[in-house]
Amino acid sequence: MTDSATDSVRRALAARLSREMDQAEDLGFGTATVWLTREEIDLIRAALTGASSGADTARLDFLDRCVAAMTAHTGSGRAWQLTIDRDHLRLGTTDAPRRAGAGFSPTCRAAIDARLAELERARAAASDDNEGAPDRSRRLTGLPPAAEKKGR
Repeated sequence: MTDSATDSVRRALAARLSREMDQAEDLGFGTATVWLTREEIDLIRAALTGASSGADTARLDFLDRCVAAMTAHTGSGRAWQLTIDRDHLRLGTTDAPRRAGAGFSPTCRAAIDARLAELERARAAASDDNEGAPDRSRRLTGLPPAAEKKGR
């Protein structure tokens, strides 16, 4: 596939995904199911593979060096925390001694890895809870409570 054809497919895929996610959000769904072709899956895989490059490593190293410089300047240890809620995604630092053991990590990578592990544990627990409980599985797919009641 030529670069211009790949760019065209990439733009079309991005537009379609954006449109479908907007429609799902307008209907009050937290998630949406999107059917992809093999070509689209391969395109996404290639983009994700290319994203984990040396440039990303350099970016994370830069963040850790910045915190090390802050620590050296103030003399106070710093720790990382990745927080995710409905409206925000934050990767930040705070004074480590005050926050010891409160979900804070020594490096930005460790903070990200801790959240990934937490997500995997939550997925595993949800999977275990859903066995034999079809009504609960609807909630885990992002179906709003009002639509869930209509479906019963």
